[in-house]
Amino acid sequence: MYKYEFKKRCAQVKYTWRHKIAFLRVEKGLTGHNTIRGYLHDTDKLVLYWIPWMSKANVHKFHRAHSRHHLENSIRKSYKDYVAMIIDWECARATKPDKPLNAYETLMRFYPQHRDAILPVLQRLLPEQIQR
Repeated sequence: MYKYEFKKRCAQVKYTWRHKIAFLRVEKGLTGHNTIRGYLHDTDKLVLYWIPWMSKANVHKFHRAHSRHHLENSIRKSYKDYVAMIIDWECARATKPDKPLNAYETLMRFYPQHRDAILPVLQRLLPEQIQR
C-alpha cells in the first residue's frame, strides 16, 4: 500500500471511529445503556477500509447493503434496527460535517416513505424533535 493510500485509509478509519464513539455516547444517552449492537456498530467498515482492493465507495456500498440499521437494503427491520438507525442519524451530525440534520430531519428529508414505521420509535427516543 502506497504512503498516500495508507494516509487516506487512516483518515477514513479515524472518521469512522469518531462516529462509532459518538454512536455509543448517543445510545447511552437515549437508552440508558450500551448494547452489543452499539459496540459492533460500523465495525465492518473499520475492517474493510484496510483491504487494499476495497475503495471507499465499495466499503460504503457493502456496508449499506449488509447492515440492518440502513434502509437501502431489503433486510426486514425490527424495533432495535430502527433504534440503531435513529441513533446513527442523530450522532452523524456531531461527527460528520456533511450530515448536519438531526434524526427527525433526516427521516423527513431522505426517508419519508418510512415515516409510519420510524416515527413511533423516534417519538419515544427524541419526542422534542418531532414537529407537529
